[in-house]
Amino acid sequence: MEKLPARAGWHWIKQGWMLFRKQPGGMMALLFVCMFASLFIMLLPGLGQILWCVLMPMFSVALLQGCAEIDQGRRAMPQFLLAGFQSPMRKHLLGVGAVNLLLMLLAMLAIYAISGDALEALGAAQVKGVLKPGDVEGLFGGLLTGSLLYMTGWMLTSLAAPLIFWQKMVLNKALFFSVVAVLRALKPFFSAVAILHLIYFIGVQIVVLVLGVTQLGVAGIFTLFLISLVLVHCTLYSAYVQIFGPPRTADQPPKV
Repeated sequence: MEKLPARAGWHWIKQGWMLFRKQPGGMMALLFVCMFASLFIMLLPGLGQILWCVLMPMFSVALLQGCAEIDQGRRAMPQFLLAGFQSPMRKHLLGVGAVNLLLMLLAMLAIYAISGDALEALGAAQVKGVLKPGDVEGLFGGLLTGSLLYMTGWMLTSLAAPLIFWQKMVLNKALFFSVVAVLRALKPFFSAVAILHLIYFIGVQIVVLVLGVTQLGVAGIFTLFLISLVLVHCTLYSAYVQIFGPPRTADQPPKV
């Protein structure tokens, strides 16, 4: 794994966008299937949200498999939702989900540790029905810290699921190679994350400027958010291909 310059992150985004442009309908249909499954899981009483966090790598590999199929001249199909669940490595994919859950819990702990008083004040203000600007003071620091903590952990482990799914690595090995690969390509990963956030922010501003804060404007922002989710996975696929090579699919013989 060679070190890559920061501009590689922009190349990943461009390659991801080219993948998406080949089959936007197929990738969006796959995303909708994943979203409906996620919504159903989150509505389960009791442990629904925890189960959703653990199953996130399953939905991620479904979108990444869609990218791989497009890259190899085939169609992205909604049934790829089951790819992770049908994989013999699903136990290790669920392990990545457990790591994701841990990251989420750590981020929440950081938020409450830094902004716990502000959250209590905000809750009391909402009960009273009167929300003042001062009630949200102190939230920014906790939210920023929690977000940075989760995003850093997610970025470092972002390649673990595809390594498990495509290269049949066990959990510990996949996490190790993911962290090492991201650290060696930290500049392009950081630039890709920054550019994707900037693109989304600018897109939202354009939608608000053109459509205003209306129902149509909210729908436009939500659509932009969905496209951004797909583009993130297309970009991650491009990063994986450059670092580890094209994934081997079922119709290709294993490497000797």
